Amino acid sequence: MDDGTRLTRQEERLLRDVRVPEQMFLVPPAPLWPKDSHTWRAKALAQVEPPDLADCAPQGTKVTSHDKRLLWHGHMHTVTTPAIAKALLVVAEQIRSNRQREHGRIGIILDGPKGTGKSTLLQAVGVHWERRFAQLYEPDDNRIPIITLNVPPPTRGNLRNWPGAFARYLGQEREGGDPTESVIRAMRNARTLLVLIDGIERLRTAADAELTFQYLDMISEETGATFIYCGRYAQNIVDPLTRDNDTRLEQDEVLHGDHTVLRLSRIGFDDEGVEKFQRVVTLFDKDLRLYRHQPGDLADLAPYLHTRSRGYMRMLSHLICQAAQRAILTKEERITRELLEKIPLGGVVEL
Repeated sequence: MDDGTRLTRQEERLLRDVRVPEQMFLVPPAPLWPKDSHTWRAKALAQVEPPDLADCAPQGTKVTSHDKRLLWHGHMHTVTTPAIAKALLVVAEQIRSNRQREHGRIGIILDGPKGTGKSTLLQAVGVHWERRFAQLYEPDDNRIPIITLNVPPPTRGNLRNWPGAFARYLGQEREGGDPTESVIRAMRNARTLLVLIDGIERLRTAADAELTFQYLDMISEETGATFIYCGRYAQNIVDPLTRDNDTRLEQDEVLHGDHTVLRLSRIGFDDEGVEKFQRVVTLFDKDLRLYRHQPGDLADLAPYLHTRSRGYMRMLSHLICQAAQRAILTKEERITRELLEKIPLGGVVEL
């Protein structure tokens, strides 16, 4: 006899299927875009460290989209490649040369093909100096040692609003008027050391470039900041405009500028390139957080990764990222050549 307390089959099934609820988040995880000095400082000073396996979900358990290791391998931190280490030395030398000068400061150009890691290197330079200032001096929210900007899009009349871009980064947005004077005063008071400009290839015409560098050169002279210009073809865009073009060239003299050019390229397949690539892969190897990973596993795959990525840093980074995430989701917990061959990057997927 049913006294009303017996469970129906549907109720029994629902009880059997009850699981521990997953953690709720207010918003999905998203990259932190450094659109102003505050978000840049938070990004630069954030200590992004690989998670300890002891603090992660046990091996074999269900992996959610917010899993620490899944998120870590999607981000990972920038490994200090030989190119980054060498660039930091060059930038330090130029800053020392510029800091005490009242006029005639010289900038740096970061050039190279697409996919070679130019923007990553540029950001690594900025992060290095932001942290350096944080270590050397007491905390000060009014200090802005680094300004990071992308070339702004053209506005009405195909002009680029450089004053507005600087003002927004410094938190000086206004309804109208030219904020240049206020920008210069703020940069002086904030002890701005470096201005990093990415996307120089967007300056597609000589007139566009000339107007841009007239403004940026003036900002550099008025504030004492060292400028680093980054982008494809950056040397050809920046160099002719940093030289006295009125001077008559001697026979066989080649026109060039006075900026130091840091040129990135893919890592080649000669003996030096193979050794350099091996060192880079070893750095990634140390950052992996997979339960079955053994130190050196990824380094052993360096020849395959070199061929697959063709020596381009962007491709290498994505290959390792996707392989690590797939190893977690499939519970293989180790990167193998067989797993890497399943990653579709650079290939064609027939649908």
